[in-house]
Amino acid sequence: MSSVKIYYPLLACVLVWYCVTVASSQDTPDPTSSDGINGTSVACPRIRKAWDRQTDVEKATYIHALQLSMDQGLYSKFMSIHQDAVSNRQAHGTCVFLFWHRQFLVGFENMLRSLDPPRTSCLTLPYYDYVQHNLDYVNQRCTTIESCSPILRDLGGSTQAIRSTANIGGYTYPQFACVNASVASHFCADSQRSCSGCIPRGPWHSTFFNPDVNFNRVKRAVLPTGSSIAAVTSAIEFSVHNSVHSMLSGVMGNLFISPVEPVFYSHHTTIDLLHTIYHRCRVQPFVSGLTESSASDPRVFQGCSIPQTPNGGVTRNSSVFMQESGLRNNSLMRFFDGLPTTYGGLTDSTQLGQHSYSYDMGGLVGDLYTKCDAAGLGLPEVEERRRLTSGMRHVVRPIASADGNTFLGWRRAVFKRAQAQRIEDSDREMEKMMVMMYANCLPGNVTDYSPEFKAMWGIEGVVAPSKRLLDAIQDGSDTIKISNWTALNQRYFGCGGAFPNDK
Repeated sequence: MSSVKIYYPLLACVLVWYCVTVASSQDTPDPTSSDGINGTSVACPRIRKAWDRQTDVEKATYIHALQLSMDQGLYSKFMSIHQDAVSNRQAHGTCVFLFWHRQFLVGFENMLRSLDPPRTSCLTLPYYDYVQHNLDYVNQRCTTIESCSPILRDLGGSTQAIRSTANIGGYTYPQFACVNASVASHFCADSQRSCSGCIPRGPWHSTFFNPDVNFNRVKRAVLPTGSSIAAVTSAIEFSVHNSVHSMLSGVMGNLFISPVEPVFYSHHTTIDLLHTIYHRCRVQPFVSGLTESSASDPRVFQGCSIPQTPNGGVTRNSSVFMQESGLRNNSLMRFFDGLPTTYGGLTDSTQLGQHSYSYDMGGLVGDLYTKCDAAGLGLPEVEERRRLTSGMRHVVRPIASADGNTFLGWRRAVFKRAQAQRIEDSDREMEKMMVMMYANCLPGNVTDYSPEFKAMWGIEGVVAPSKRLLDAIQDGSDTIKISNWTALNQRYFGCGGAFPNDK
């Protein structure tokens, strides 16, 4: 089996990029963006939005591009990059998890944009807003991940399916439904047209959200106290990231070939958004420009050793390592042309030359981006307004839903009580209180990863964060310190969350 390493030449010119907040409504014209493939210029910036915010036309265009990529064999080649043993070893469980996937996503986005111009030329990857959908679940607006998540339904759901023993990258999934609806019906396992015409998926229609993708856990993963980018990378990967892969199950439970599932790209776009929020809150206020000194700041980049990889590890000057397994030519190289060649060049999504992009975010993730550590803790109205209009490079929309405001009201009430009790880490107490809600008020259970998932992802000694926290509450090693916490839960969510024998 041969493998081809993809190299990316440096781009000589840099596109001047801007984004505005909705609140500031500046009249700066849209920049011109090149698709990076055929030289065609289009008057559209790259602004990634939640799937829920995309128009029907944008959704149809995205699905059309996915189908074309599968029909032309390009989709499976991106799976091949992710499956390659050396590439995958850099991409997971390392300090460059976020950076490697950022490069991978932009290359995939470029490929989709190139397929059917001008229709697909302005396409951007949609993110899966499971933080908001999780809130809908908490408020019992829906019950399962499929009923709560429009993107899961729109990309084919989990019920229209067949049983298949097709070989996908060396793996078979006879125990899972192989969905043949929507874009999944176009799937081909390789560029030689070995087409199963279906994608193995977990039972999304009967799977429940877990607290690991609730806002409380997400905030603690993205913005821990005094941590480096390496520590934050690990926190995001081993909580939010892994939990969604486990929750979706099917081929998404596979460390190597999970890009078979189109939702993979929207999940990782959300993870990239969390990286963007970290950069906004922990890097931009303290690090001015990308100088030799600032590039070595552990908040910006921190290297690590990676056994069985070229040079045994990575630094900010290390080349991004991506190679296609089993392909005879570097057929995907053109989709990465012009991107930074080193990990250190991938720290800021708005500084990637013609490939620069920003996010349109609202709801709870927008609140986190705007307020950082103060998100959900309450700020004076004047300060909230100032932060929302302070020249940010991403589009941020205020929270508009009643459920979002109720959730933030609950967080502020807990914060106020924590202050009165002189409890410093109120976010920790909120996370514990919400875990109890999931355990005792909602239809699902707070569970650990399956043994099969742990073995596949090399995390045999790891317990899912929320399950570990629930166990600590139960055994008394980390009890909830907020007085009358069940009354607060009851007031805002209609259920206290105490264990039955504690009521």
